[in-house]
Amino acid sequence: MPAGRSHSIVRRVRFAGELAALGTAACWATGSNFFAAAGRAMGSRVLNRLRITTACLLLGTALFVTRGAPWPVWATQQQILLLTLSGIIGFVFGDTWYFRSLVILGPGRAALIASSAPIFTALIAWPVLHEAPGPLVVLGMSMTLGGIAWVVSARSDIAHEHAEGSVAMGIFAALLGAVGQAGGYVLSKMALKTGIDPLSATVIRVSTAAVFIWAIAAAERATTETLAALKDRRASAFMVGGAFFGPFLGVTLSLTAIRFIDTGVAASITAIYPIFAMLIAARFHGERLTARALLGALVAVAGVVVLFLS
Repeated sequence: MPAGRSHSIVRRVRFAGELAALGTAACWATGSNFFAAAGRAMGSRVLNRLRITTACLLLGTALFVTRGAPWPVWATQQQILLLTLSGIIGFVFGDTWYFRSLVILGPGRAALIASSAPIFTALIAWPVLHEAPGPLVVLGMSMTLGGIAWVVSARSDIAHEHAEGSVAMGIFAALLGAVGQAGGYVLSKMALKTGIDPLSATVIRVSTAAVFIWAIAAAERATTETLAALKDRRASAFMVGGAFFGPFLGVTLSLTAIRFIDTGVAASITAIYPIFAMLIAARFHGERLTARALLGALVAVAGVVVLFLS
C-alpha cells in the first residue's frame, strides 16, 4: 500500500493519536510483566542482554522497511555520539538496575517507582538544557514523589529475601533505573534537536547499547551463560514478548502518537502505564492490589501528567 494512502487512512481514524498513546501505555505495562516473568528464570542481567538484542533486530527490521536501511547511515557523527552516550546511560546503566527492581519488586511496584523518571529528567534538564522548572513542575514532582512514597511505605507483600536483593535494594534499583532513563532521555533530546528522526535515534541507542552490553558480558565471561538461558523456552518466550511489546511496538506506537497529537498530551496519556502494570501484575503475578496502592499510583500518575502539561 502506498505510504500516502496509508497515511490518509490513519488520519481518518478518529482519535488516532490518543488511541496510539493509550496503546503505548498498554504495551509498556504488558512488556514489564513479560520481563518480570522472564527475569525470575533468567536473572536480570541475562534478561537485559537478550532482550536488547531482540529489540535491536526488531527495530533494525522496522527501519529497513520504512527507510531502506537497517542502520541510519544518514546520521551525523555528533548524533551518533550523543545517542551512543544516551544508550549507555539509559539501557546499559538504567535498564540493568530497572530489571533488577522488576525481579525483586514485581512489575507493579517497579513500574510505579520508575514513573519518577520525569522528575530526574527535569532536574537534569535544568542545568543541561536550561529548562528551569516552574511552579507546576514543582507541584507535579511533589505529587509523584508523594504517591510513590505512599505506596512503597506500606507493608510489602514480599517478606522473603530475594536472590537479587532485599525490598530496599529493589526500591533503590528502581530509582537508579529512573535516573538512568532520565539521563538517556536528556541526551536523546539533545540529539533530536539536531534533526534526526526518532526511529533512527532509537536504532542507534539500542544497537550501540547492545554492543556495550555484550562487550561487558564477554569481559565477565558470561556469554555462554547468557546463551544457555535460551534453552528455557518458556522464559525465552516471555523475553521475546517483552521485547516486542516494550521497545518495539511500544516505541512505534509512541512515535505514531506524537505524529498526530501534541507531545505533552501523548506523554500524559502514556503516563498511566503503571496503573495498567499493577492491574496486569495483580491478575498474572499475584501482586496484591490494595486501595492504598491504587490511590498512591493514581496520585503519582496525576503528578506525571502535571509535569508533562506544565
